[in-house]
Amino acid sequence: MEKMIDIVKAANNVETTAEKEYRKILKKLRDPEYADLKNLFLRMAIDAVFHRHLMEALEKAYHDAVELVKEYGGEGVEQEIALIPGVPTIALPLGFGRIGARIPPDEILEEYFREFPEEVVVPDGGESLANLLKRYLELEGEMKELYEKLSGRAFHPVVRELAREIKRNEEQHEAILRKLERKYGE
Repeated sequence: MEKMIDIVKAANNVETTAEKEYRKILKKLRDPEYADLKNLFLRMAIDAVFHRHLMEALEKAYHDAVELVKEYGGEGVEQEIALIPGVPTIALPLGFGRIGARIPPDEILEEYFREFPEEVVVPDGGESLANLLKRYLELEGEMKELYEKLSGRAFHPVVRELAREIKRNEEQHEAILRKLERKYGE
């Protein structure tokens, strides 16, 4: 079975080749009568650049995420990790299914957090979990705002949709952190 990371690497290679090919034809289309064709190939070359860099970033993020899983929760993570968010999987109750970018409803989160310890003491930090959660919520709010701005200002459809999806993911993080803050708040 082909691994997802291998598909990402292959896509990166094809995008690199496509970019080179588009650059070649752009150098040749100098005549003003070819301006429309040249603009079309320029757009496709720009798309290839974006796609290539996104695949490079995805590959780097994948490798960094694998290292995190190995370092902090890698029991039994010998099989392929399917391009990462969700690993380790958050198994939500009541047949909620894959979490994806959905924000779990309060009752699902309440049931999920019921199994968490009533009190958490962060060792060697001196900082309470409640203070940490407050800081994490501030960061999530900042990220949400920035991705909202980016999605509103991005002209490239891939960048715009990527920013929207990341914002949805940040909203999910915020909902989970708010529920944790209610559980562990001071």
